Amino acid sequence: MEYSRLLEKLKERNYCYQIYGNRCPDCELLSTRLLSGSENSFQSSCVYLSESSVLPRPDTDSRFIIFCCGADTDFSVYEECSFTVTYFGADVSLPDLFNCTMEFLSETQALAAGMHILVNALFSGNGLQYLTDAAADLFGNPVCVVDLQNKYLAVSAGIIPKNEILYEENASGYVSEAGIHFIQSNKINEKVRKSPSAYYCHNPLFQTGMLIDAVQIQGIETAHIMMLESMQPFRSYDADFFHYFSKLVSMELQKNSAYSRNKGVMYSYFLADLITHPEKDAADIRERMELMGYRPKESFYIAAIPPDGHSTSDLKLNVILEHMKRIFSGSIYVIYEDTIVFLISRDLNQTLSTYEISQLKDFLTANHLKAGISNFYRDLADTSRFFRQAVDSVYLGLKLKDPSPVYYYSDYYLYKLLENFEKEDSKIQFLIHPGLLKLYLYDKEHGTEFMLTLTAYLEQPGQPGKIAEALHVHKNTLLYRMGKIKEITGCGLIKGDEFMNFNISIIIMKYLHML
Repeated sequence: MEYSRLLEKLKERNYCYQIYGNRCPDCELLSTRLLSGSENSFQSSCVYLSESSVLPRPDTDSRFIIFCCGADTDFSVYEECSFTVTYFGADVSLPDLFNCTMEFLSETQALAAGMHILVNALFSGNGLQYLTDAAADLFGNPVCVVDLQNKYLAVSAGIIPKNEILYEENASGYVSEAGIHFIQSNKINEKVRKSPSAYYCHNPLFQTGMLIDAVQIQGIETAHIMMLESMQPFRSYDADFFHYFSKLVSMELQKNSAYSRNKGVMYSYFLADLITHPEKDAADIRERMELMGYRPKESFYIAAIPPDGHSTSDLKLNVILEHMKRIFSGSIYVIYEDTIVFLISRDLNQTLSTYEISQLKDFLTANHLKAGISNFYRDLADTSRFFRQAVDSVYLGLKLKDPSPVYYYSDYYLYKLLENFEKEDSKIQFLIHPGLLKLYLYDKEHGTEFMLTLTAYLEQPGQPGKIAEALHVHKNTLLYRMGKIKEITGCGLIKGDEFMNFNISIIIMKYLHML
């Protein structure tokens, strides 16, 4: 245990101290012993305890650490000595200080011995399940590893605590709906990410406590490890120990064949061809993919994470790609010019499922990533164009400061038209409907919120109750505001083209960051 960490733990037990001599020792403390006063050699990895009356001579030429207590003495003579003197005061009992120090160092020894066993399990080549079983044996409690799609990658062997939800999860191989609801409603994932060691919480579903930690590969969150406090109470150092275990799980996952190249990579060349060379015969490419076992359906989507939406580290891209593969199973993928690209094939009446989008959003949010999704298309020859849509949607979403992790091109195509028009005429503010511009200026001058009211009205026209509720105002207040809006804009808001013109004008104002 590091000297500074030992002092932190002693401070938590209300031990106060003063330091003399070497104030920043860099040794790792492994043991402790009482100082008799007759020693002439010292070990840097041992902390020595003594009464202040039997301290070594200040000119002792050695680097080591002494904890002392008892009668105050002239410690100024130790200010320049090469060893470290930590004085805990006259009222501290030496046996108590010794026992407390020994307790903390014993924890470190137990942790080191446990890590030795786990490291051997990691390098045994027996896989994640073997490593998980070894951890459960050491901790004396059930341990599991769960990926970000809520699938159990490993569950420690042995007795399952008597709990219907646990039986259900063990049988299905997935976290139950009740478990997912508990995690989301209590923001467990967010709390885990903020915790410096494993995060402890009480799980009412299992009626026991649990430790949870995130597994990361090159800074990318890839899985969670969990341990139930069901067979024996957690020890004081289990949270730190479990955190070290998460690093070994990370190393094991990187060894796993799921992170190596596989058959799917063969299709990557075809997808890269479709993006790079739109003039190529898409029918020929489709035929060759079918010969290799890929059977595309009637329609396609492109999902992309361009450089604007991720870090440029190659390893990070590979890890992100691996998790996207799990979300969009059966899809073709490629890393093209630092952009992760997925070609997703669906039946014509199918869209991306709610589950897929939910999993994608969770993964992107957890790892501070942004993805774009194109409109659907049917001809592989158009892949390059729709790849551009997915990339452009991320660029436009970030430009408009949209906090969502997923950007759909269908929500941004008008902004893309504005971007193209702006290249020809930079004064696109002149396209704003004059009545709407008057309303905007009126708000600025009088401090009113008519623009906000009109925007809410355009989002839910003909539903005054819902609009008033969204604005947190009374219906009569809404009616008054709408009357003023019609008066200022000179529009009755009863014609379809008025709604269209105002909506387009609001899009222009958002593009220009006026709203």
